[in-house]
Amino acid sequence: MARTNIAVDEETADLLADEATKENKSLYALTNEALTAVLRVCKYGGSPKEVYASWRWSRILKDTDAIPLPGDLMEKMMKKTFQTDKEWLLKSWFDEGKRVGSYLHMYADDFQQLISRVDELHGFLPVKRVEFERKEEEERASVVVRVIGAGFSVESTSCTEQFLLGILSAYPYKITNTRVSEGMIEVRAEEEKRPGR
Repeated sequence: MARTNIAVDEETADLLADEATKENKSLYALTNEALTAVLRVCKYGGSPKEVYASWRWSRILKDTDAIPLPGDLMEKMMKKTFQTDKEWLLKSWFDEGKRVGSYLHMYADDFQQLISRVDELHGFLPVKRVEFERKEEEERASVVVRVIGAGFSVESTSCTEQFLLGILSAYPYKITNTRVSEGMIEVRAEEEKRPGR
């Protein structure tokens, strides 16, 4: 098999060398393994940018014991349960969001970090698009989170809203307002003052 020299920037070369040492592999073996994996993703229509995000998503699913379900099935289950026990359903979604929020807090210590990593989480959230707007106002930050495509009914959108509120509860923000309409959520929150600030 012919060998080819591939140029990479210095930081990438250092990371590859460190990882090869850590895994007790040659630099050649690790580089070949990594490139083969990325090229397999590309062969089936993916892109190199999707590799990390997909790995992060699958790790979150595994770590939180979550399983992906078809959206239509989830929609039916939420509508049915909403009719029979709305309070329990919404609390369950909030509690699950809170659990996931605690998990995410380990990887994104403050809300700004979470915002910067939203692309990594996109596949985990049952939504089409998430937008964040952060403002610094008089020594206190405020955020607006807009979610588009959060379900096909008011019932499922309400569940997603509770999930989102549960995630936000892991960070020092006080919810000041939420608006829900079919498929859309807007949450406004203010950063709570921390002691010594």
